[in-house]
Amino acid sequence: MNESNENPSTNQLVRLMQQQNQLLEQQNRLLQNLAGERKNFGEELLFPGEEIFVDNLFRDEIRDGFVVTTQRKRLWNVQLNILAEIARICQKHNLRWFAYSGTLLGAVRHKGFIPWDDDLDICLLRPDYEKFKAVVKSEIKEPYFVDAWHDYKLEEEEPEAAQDKPFLQLVKRDQREKVPMWWSMWPTIKIKDSRTTFIQYLDRPHVHQGMWVDVFPFDIVPPFADKQQQINFELERELLFAMALPDVLIKALKENPKSILLSRNELEEILKLPHTEKALTFDTIAKDNFSTSEYVGEVHDYTWYNKPRSYPATAFEEPVYLPFEKTELPVPSDFEKCLTVTYGDWRKPVFSNTHAKIFSTDFNFKEFFKSVKFIQS
Repeated sequence: MNESNENPSTNQLVRLMQQQNQLLEQQNRLLQNLAGERKNFGEELLFPGEEIFVDNLFRDEIRDGFVVTTQRKRLWNVQLNILAEIARICQKHNLRWFAYSGTLLGAVRHKGFIPWDDDLDICLLRPDYEKFKAVVKSEIKEPYFVDAWHDYKLEEEEPEAAQDKPFLQLVKRDQREKVPMWWSMWPTIKIKDSRTTFIQYLDRPHVHQGMWVDVFPFDIVPPFADKQQQINFELERELLFAMALPDVLIKALKENPKSILLSRNELEEILKLPHTEKALTFDTIAKDNFSTSEYVGEVHDYTWYNKPRSYPATAFEEPVYLPFEKTELPVPSDFEKCLTVTYGDWRKPVFSNTHAKIFSTDFNFKEFFKSVKFIQS
């Protein structure tokens, strides 16, 4: 008597298990192939040398009730790679930097980007910012680009003003009249990726519009205990007005000469300077005016905004580190106080508009402006 005749059900079960194992092996091979294809697909979308800082980079997801698309995650990842390059420079030159504005809020409230945000902001105290400014152009290599507010040239300036300044970018006069706060009047440095598209202004194909990280200088701001600090601060504000809205300053001077610190002759001399020299003059005054103060922030805030922001200087002595996507960012030690100054009730999410009208990592901004058929400002 053989075993098969004695236990037919046992052999049948063995055969079924063998078939099932074969099917499972085939399924695993298929899944591995698909995973490999998906991995290769993702790698093909990355730029050479680009690191992955965002989880599930090639999958859409819902965060806090907002749909975060793969495209937005790619934007975030590009920006975090730019930030990694900035962090390298700061570490090399022993410079302190801090997450700022929406980036700080994202770090504290979301442990990453605010789901609807589309930029990264950091700040350095003026002494470290000036050191960063001095080395960044020699440190930054293609495809990254240093877009600094002091490197712009106005259309009405003489061509000689642009000699030996390869980083200058043309800004048209009619844009200044329409938008008095346009970007060349905002004291900041943007580090941009030239391989990408991040269109804020459809009527400005002549300026670099790649994805960026903002680098803001923090200066001493009111209230001041020192009278001379206050005087120098007012000079900084008047210089910004002279750059962006000279007619306003001229009118004020005519109506009440004592209302501004600049004399008529000083104002005339300043207005004759090319934009680059005005901007560098502002930076120099801010650097010379930087000293011990209880508060720091953006002078720009006190020029254009009704609710300027002053942050406790002690919060920027040494950073603490918080999770941000798949990395960590340095933040002010008293980050809750800083967020309250900026946003008030910062714990409650409030949707806000994004910066970019169009963004893409699949083509750069030059290709976009060459190919687009219809531009509407």
